[in-house]
Amino acid sequence: MNIHKMVIIVLMISFISCKKQDVKDHSDHVELNMDLKNELETILIKDQGIRELVNGNVSDERKAELLVQMQINESDIEGNKRFELMQQIDSINLAKIEKIIEEYGYPGKSLVGEPANKAAFYVIQHSKQIGTYLPLIREAAAAGDIAQTSLAMMEDRNLMEQGQEQIYGTQIKGKANKQGAWIYFLWPVKNADSVNLRRKEIGFDQSLEEYLKSMDVEFQLYTLNEVNEL
Repeated sequence: MNIHKMVIIVLMISFISCKKQDVKDHSDHVELNMDLKNELETILIKDQGIRELVNGNVSDERKAELLVQMQINESDIEGNKRFELMQQIDSINLAKIEKIIEEYGYPGKSLVGEPANKAAFYVIQHSKQIGTYLPLIREAAAAGDIAQTSLAMMEDRNLMEQGQEQIYGTQIKGKANKQGAWIYFLWPVKNADSVNLRRKEIGFDQSLEEYLKSMDVEFQLYTLNEVNEL
């Protein structure tokens, strides 16, 4: 497996983690910015849709539906083209989200309703700009404009990228081991003996063990030093 594909697989693990753990919340607000809502829902469709297509575990019916929604052709996702397309979509989406944030702040539930309020989160989560926008995500979660579980996933992702232990156990890492085989494992968790209590308090409906089982990842707690030796 070449380095390019390894990077994409790691991105996919992050995407699936987000999808598996995100918790739906419901808006009682009526007066929404409909133009912005529509724009964000289009961004969200492209962010999530390309990852479904890259993953490849979609039915022919779902694949056809995604191609129509994303306004692309099957030839656009043949072979390695799908990886290149995902990078292009991510880059375009990030530029759009940054412009939206500059004008509106975080476009949350009170402004655009659901599921549009998740668009900016996903785009940032799939970018290299988490450190820049994490304070904004914290504010949005405190205001109820995005789920606390979304904030928890971004906090964990930020810690992992800094080489530190995560808090809620949301992040799974993929890497080539010393034998050259591609493996997936739970990134080290701080105070792992109480992680399920933290997960419950923040709003996750699965224990860490249940989450890893759903992701088909072995329940194994590693230290940071042990991860470096894998």
